[in-house]
Amino acid sequence: MKHTSRIFISLLVLLSSVQAFATGIDFNHELTLQEALDKAKKEGKLVFMDCYTSWCGPCKRLAATVFTDSSVGAYFNNNYINVKFDMEKGEGPYIAGRYQVTAYPTLLWLDGNGSIKNKVVGGPDIAGLLSGGLAAAPARPDIMTGMDRKYEAGERGEAFLEDYLRLFNSSGRDYNDIFAEYLKVANAQKWSKDKVVALAYELTERYPSPGLALVVSHKNGLVAKYGAKAYGDKISLIATQAQAIAKAQKDEKILKEATDLVKATSADSKREVARMEMDYYMNTATTDVYDRYVTNYLNRYATSDAKQLNDVAWQYYINTTDEKLLKKASDWAFKAVNLQNNCTNNTTYAYLQYKLGHLSEATKACDYAIIKGKEENINPTSALALKKEITNEEALKKLNTPATKQN
Repeated sequence: MKHTSRIFISLLVLLSSVQAFATGIDFNHELTLQEALDKAKKEGKLVFMDCYTSWCGPCKRLAATVFTDSSVGAYFNNNYINVKFDMEKGEGPYIAGRYQVTAYPTLLWLDGNGSIKNKVVGGPDIAGLLSGGLAAAPARPDIMTGMDRKYEAGERGEAFLEDYLRLFNSSGRDYNDIFAEYLKVANAQKWSKDKVVALAYELTERYPSPGLALVVSHKNGLVAKYGAKAYGDKISLIATQAQAIAKAQKDEKILKEATDLVKATSADSKREVARMEMDYYMNTATTDVYDRYVTNYLNRYATSDAKQLNDVAWQYYINTTDEKLLKKASDWAFKAVNLQNNCTNNTTYAYLQYKLGHLSEATKACDYAIIKGKEENINPTSALALKKEITNEEALKKLNTPATKQN
């Protein structure tokens, strides 16, 4: 079946109110900006505008590989008045000035009054463009309703499932069940592996995802196609989400899945895995367990990292009353002060000294924090509060101390 007929079958048959459209976005090259705004206001839509230049490489790639996609056309042609303007010709300079367009491509979603509803700078991929559209205005529910009915009736054709998945994603709904079904059918029907892997990469954006194993197992090909940075950023984001879920559910199995993702993609995986384990156990385990992971990470990777030392020391202040651990945390905080003598680090050290009962040392640290706060032009609220608390405690102690008896 030809590519152009895919959208016709998957949408037009379902919706008698939706007109047929060609593959990809159908830009209206005849409208002026004001005419596009007037048309959008009359039809209750937004204007989608591609701001480009003739010499811009990313603009050309966007036009050739993203604007021509059928799922993009399905969404944009039914939700927006689509126009594009060369920023160096005709109305372009005026538009660039009005909307502060300084980089190309810049994509704008405007309401009928010309106000910006969303703005994307740079050349997004298909999923990014659909997400940008969704942020400006949700997909028309009648399209999704029609495709839902067809799916429920048993439609499992390759072209239909591809369009359905992408529109499902752009609508903001959880598409994992549909995604899993697509992969199951694709495997059974032996659809093009390259095509399936590419779609899996596009739609695997979070944890958990049915396409994650496929994306990991085809790392080399995906890196060659999309670049190591893009691939690494995607996996890193998913690993971070998995770690957050692991902490929330106190699930070591999910933590392992998160660290396995890092091991498979990160050049500095040992350090990152150690950091993730430290963060997980600090939030889920008993003090003796998390102290082991924290100490291991700091000794191996963060002996000169003032921020990390301070952050961990503060967590100990919050989470434990064990004097041995508080002393260890105080040493880390003191080291952080020596590495970076600022308001924040002095404040942490002050609070740990206070919790250990060393009021004189805590007061000195508060004074340093207050001085540094003024130098850094920040309000040392916490240090001031602790100093006041110490002053009150000392005053109360004096009040309760019996006067020396006179002979």
